[in-house]
Amino acid sequence: MKNSLKQMMRTPVRTMFFLILMAFSSFLMTLGLCVWLKSVRTMETYKDRFVTVGTVRQIPKSFEQTFRWNAETKDYDIIKKAQYSSYYSAESLKFPGAQYIAGPEQRAYYGSYTPEYLKLGKSLNPNAVRKSSLIVEFSPLEDCVPDESVQIEITRVIGGDERMEGSVVWFCDHMNPVPKKMYQDKTYAAILRHYGYMHGKAYDDITSGKSMFETLVTLEYIPASLESGICLPDGSLPYDAFRDGKEIFEVTDGFYETGTGERLLNLAETEGGWQHIQPVTGTNKTCLLMYFYNGDAYISEGRDISEEEYASGSKVCLAPASFMKNNGLSLGDKIKVQLLYTDTCLSAGSHFFLDGGSRYYSGTIDSEGNPLKPFETSEYKVVGIYETVTGGMNNPFNPGADELIVPMESVRERDGRNLLACGPMTDETSSFQIPNGTIDKFLKGWAEYGTEELEFTFYDGGYTQLKAGIDHMRSISFLLLASGVILICLLLFFFSHSFITKQAKRTAIERSLGKCKPLI
Repeated sequence: MKNSLKQMMRTPVRTMFFLILMAFSSFLMTLGLCVWLKSVRTMETYKDRFVTVGTVRQIPKSFEQTFRWNAETKDYDIIKKAQYSSYYSAESLKFPGAQYIAGPEQRAYYGSYTPEYLKLGKSLNPNAVRKSSLIVEFSPLEDCVPDESVQIEITRVIGGDERMEGSVVWFCDHMNPVPKKMYQDKTYAAILRHYGYMHGKAYDDITSGKSMFETLVTLEYIPASLESGICLPDGSLPYDAFRDGKEIFEVTDGFYETGTGERLLNLAETEGGWQHIQPVTGTNKTCLLMYFYNGDAYISEGRDISEEEYASGSKVCLAPASFMKNNGLSLGDKIKVQLLYTDTCLSAGSHFFLDGGSRYYSGTIDSEGNPLKPFETSEYKVVGIYETVTGGMNNPFNPGADELIVPMESVRERDGRNLLACGPMTDETSSFQIPNGTIDKFLKGWAEYGTEELEFTFYDGGYTQLKAGIDHMRSISFLLLASGVILICLLLFFFSHSFITKQAKRTAIERSLGKCKPLI
């Protein structure tokens, strides 16, 4: 060893080069090890901060084309309706090897009829005249055929805002290719719905010779069917004698004792009830609601519903801050819920808008013509209050105004009671949670066991990109670590060959020439 050190001193350039390479290889090995450990710690730090959620949409098999008369164009409009072989359920997403943290679920929202609570629309516009939907008696101002906009006077409001009584409005039997003549001296009854702008001769007279800024063009009413809005779980409609039937009825003595008159009165009893509806959405985990996942809604007070409460179906809920404020409620209070109808087609946000507006259902009567009655009544304790910071009104993932979030299992009668709308799984109603980093594995399994009729969209908050970056970092760290180890091994071999083996050979030669071993 001593001779080897002397040999190293005799070759300072080679020795310096050896030491530099050893330091460099040690640096590579240390750097690779540090990068590897950092990547491991980074994944451990961030893996619980990410959530991977998938949404599901069923793709139509075909489109059915139907025709509907348009009185304004005097022609038929082409209406295309998506057709499905059958509706897939959340159970169809369970295939061998599938790993779900939550779900899969297809959410329904329920309409809770609670007139004792002040809803958002009423709080924003307390004195607004509700004139978009009415059930009335009326007479035309003159004999006419309502194949274009004509004027009628509302002589009696049977259902809806009574302030509309005595109003003169525009009316057209818009979707009837052969409307019947109406007479000024007769009284008619119908359900009136706002549809589009007035048209025909009256429109031409108003706009003739005027610019668009000088013209006041109003909406017209059209008649609506007396049919029930109830549907079956497969999307079909039960028999209803009033479906596709007459929509304008002459009021004569004893009219309201007839089946038609009784049906009209029952519908009038429910008219305007939509302003007292509060949407209630059942789910199995809050993050499966995309507005919570995306941060468009967040819990500002209290806590989230726990996994145990979701699993057991506890009577707890998350309530919007605006609803709590409008009704003087606080965290821990109980909210009464009276479930009137079920919708498995659209989300609450597609019917109850955050600006206070809403899309209402017509025909909230059963197949026998009787007004719908609540099928479940209960009270939910508010454990969390949430705020909404959503943007555009066309976002399909918007929460609904006044929407309560409850455990899906807490709704005992959730199997399609009073079903007013049903449909296939869509991105806004169907979702699930899977482990982070398993999207490719899920899609591979689905390709083997699933169907092409379902389409998935995944949201992981950038986890896939982060993991790809960290995996790339790990590859580099492994390369650095391996390079350092290999280089050190080569240098040690070089050292043993250059300084030890050669020195041993030199010593042997010197001994053979008679040089004695130095005395210590």
